[in-house]
Amino acid sequence: MKINNEESCQDHGLSPSMKASAGKNKYRRFLLFLLIINIIGIFVYGYYLLDSKLPDVLKVEVGTESAFDLELPFVARAHVDDVSVVSIDRQPLSHEELTLDLSSPFSVQLSQSGNYQVQLQFMGITLKKINVEAVDPARVMPVGAPVGIHIKTNGVMVLGTGKITDSTGTSVEPAKGIIKSGDYILEIDGIHVSDISDMTQLVRESQGEPMMLTVLRDNQQIKLQVIPVMEAGGEYKAGIWIRDDTQGIGTLSFVDQNNNFAALGHGITDVDTSLLIDINGGSLYPAQVRSIVKGEDGSPGEMVGTIYYSQNNRLGSIVKNTNSGIFGHLQAANEWRYDDSKALNVGFKQDMHVGKAQIRCCVDGTVKDYEININSIDYNSRQDNKDFVIEITDKELLSKTNGIIQGMSGSPILQDGKIVGVTTHVFLNDCAKGYGIFIENMLAGMKDISTYADTN
Repeated sequence: MKINNEESCQDHGLSPSMKASAGKNKYRRFLLFLLIINIIGIFVYGYYLLDSKLPDVLKVEVGTESAFDLELPFVARAHVDDVSVVSIDRQPLSHEELTLDLSSPFSVQLSQSGNYQVQLQFMGITLKKINVEAVDPARVMPVGAPVGIHIKTNGVMVLGTGKITDSTGTSVEPAKGIIKSGDYILEIDGIHVSDISDMTQLVRESQGEPMMLTVLRDNQQIKLQVIPVMEAGGEYKAGIWIRDDTQGIGTLSFVDQNNNFAALGHGITDVDTSLLIDINGGSLYPAQVRSIVKGEDGSPGEMVGTIYYSQNNRLGSIVKNTNSGIFGHLQAANEWRYDDSKALNVGFKQDMHVGKAQIRCCVDGTVKDYEININSIDYNSRQDNKDFVIEITDKELLSKTNGIIQGMSGSPILQDGKIVGVTTHVFLNDCAKGYGIFIENMLAGMKDISTYADTN
């Protein structure tokens, strides 16, 4: 039997109606895919809006009416155990479940300190949770004056190891692979080590016998054994490069009502290891700016000055060195002691806005306020001390420094009559711009300062 291949193919193919149905199904699947993508995009964009406009933690002063105009298409929901402590738009709550439309302006007033959790929802789905902290009103006195900073390390800080030519003329490295950069040597054979001279003396007296070192590494104490060797000159050495202090000029940021101070807005790191220094006390001293090296793109400028080191000139003690600044106490007789007539209210991150502000600093012997612009704000910054971007716009300050220079770290930032932050870093590619840290983050670093002893 002869078979017609063309007719056979037609008989086993799809009819025109079936082909049309299959085309419609593909089109429906395509539309469903686009719908899903759009829904995902809406939620991603919604989360971006929430993250960029609202902090994860929101501080509200007790007894103060806080106004919000977020213009966000979301609903905020919260449960309040005591309705008597919360007012919305100056009206007391009528029931424990709170609902707010974030697309319209509203105000909140809390009469009692405490913590509250607010859920932000879109189409009934929770996109973000915010912790609201009702805190007591805070005032601090912004300073902006240059100070000399001297800190002592906790034990002696290890910078690295090095080779020694021993008495036989052989090059050896006795501490290699045992101790490492960033370690802190606290004890040698049970004897406390506080400075370089202590360690040098103990190594000399070892007579080449093994030494047991108590070392602080990654916040844990460990025991390490090092055997000193006799160098060609007859002296015993361990081949460990160490440092026991550091000093420089920075800016005193502010003083609180208890005469605790904050400075720098960032921690002090070791110049060789770039690690935050674990300190065992330190001191503030008066400093005078003698000259200015102007900043240039690619090369930050600096203040060149004199630090007046002496016990009689000592301004205060440094007790904490953290990623958000250095903190301590001012002494009794001091021109920077707290004066409420010079103090300002603290402005929280939600109080800040892009636009004009002022920086308080001293570059010519006089503490002055200069005009700046806050260019952007990252309410939920994941980078230490890089919460917002500022730009120097004041012509006088630009003529003196070209922008932000080394030594200006810690200069307070003022906006709308409040202190809102502190200068921390300069942009290397644009010295007129730099970063700042929120004042509330520095205040958090000041907590429990009174529990630290003055070791100076």
